[in-house]
Amino acid sequence: MGLYSQVKEQVSTRDVAVHYGYKVNRKGMMLCPFHPDKTPSMKVDKNFICFGCQEKGDVIQFASKLFGLPPYDAAGKLIEDMGLTVTAENRPEVQPGIRQKAKRERTEKQLFDQAVDRIYDVYCDYYHLLNEWANAYAPVSPDDDFHPLFVEAMHKRDYVEYLLNLLLDGSEEEKAQAVIDKGKEVDALERRIREYRSGDGECSARSGSTCPAGYDRGRDPGSSGCDREGSGQEQYHERGADPVL
Repeated sequence: MGLYSQVKEQVSTRDVAVHYGYKVNRKGMMLCPFHPDKTPSMKVDKNFICFGCQEKGDVIQFASKLFGLPPYDAAGKLIEDMGLTVTAENRPEVQPGIRQKAKRERTEKQLFDQAVDRIYDVYCDYYHLLNEWANAYAPVSPDDDFHPLFVEAMHKRDYVEYLLNLLLDGSEEEKAQAVIDKGKEVDALERRIREYRSGDGECSARSGSTCPAGYDRGRDPGSSGCDREGSGQEQYHERGADPVL
């Protein structure tokens, strides 16, 4: 198997884009690095194609154009930077230990990204529950006592929204600190959300209260999910229906 084939067999264009710091959404779209691009117009998977400037090709061509290198040198850079295993006789030289280090760094980044994604998903579900509670448990008259879940929604919703934005657009250092701070808390929060959705949680456990009239207990409050491809008001489209803090 030739050098290029070995590289293309081990990494996709999407892998390479993520490795070099480009943000790829869940649909495989990213900002094109080859022309001024304000909205993601490049699709990356095994190969790449830009629907804006019409650039397209395989992972070797992507790296070649990205770094301004001939294809052979681009393949060598991918082998060195991403720790690929290549057995061609004339493969580009790789310094001893570079491949192992690159593999270790890639594994560590994958684990870090998975931790960030998990925290985001759990807090995204929690954010939708807070919105649900703000509406479902809002006092009907000024004389009504505040339900504990309504109070929780009022206290926590802005912070959770801030945390979600940080996990989307914050620096690597900020995301790492969030992983450290929320790593243990997220386990308990995930269990709590699961219990609430199963009907064994907040409606019956908090203050012995029952669900408000007209509230569908079987409905999944977080079923709409959070779209990591959106931002601001688009991402939190339910926000407009919430009571003003």
